[in-house]
Amino acid sequence: MLDLHTVGLWQQATVIIDSGIAGILGSIIGWERDKAGKSVGPRTMALVGTSAASIVSIGVVLDHIARIGDPTRTIQAIMTGIGFLGAGLIFQSKRSGTQGVTTAATVFATAAMGCSVGLGFQVAGAGLTIIILIILRSTRFLEIAAAKHLAGEDD
Repeated sequence: MLDLHTVGLWQQATVIIDSGIAGILGSIIGWERDKAGKSVGPRTMALVGTSAASIVSIGVVLDHIARIGDPTRTIQAIMTGIGFLGAGLIFQSKRSGTQGVTTAATVFATAAMGCSVGLGFQVAGAGLTIIILIILRSTRFLEIAAAKHLAGEDD
């Protein structure tokens, strides 16, 4: 039986460091959502990234120390839970149609970024953050351009 009090300070510090990195990256993603006027902002995305990273990182430490953890199982559980959280962000109205799908997908992507950081892929997590921001920003410009074109403003 593993005595959890024997987990070293450095191993515990890596959990905190990974969680902090994922929190910062998540808040950057949330800042973009906030700037776009969406309901999920920096605090929520920071919490999603931080919690995903900490849970996965603890699984990695437990697997390394006692062979009782399995980071892949924690990732599966996180992504299932995030699916439920994302479903709560999606709503439909007769007037404006379906809304919140991109925000739900962004929460999912932020959790994936947090999982990657928790596994020790900090540079990949930063890269994923950049990719997420590029997708959110570039597609917004494409949507605006397409709407203008459809409205006949380009003529």
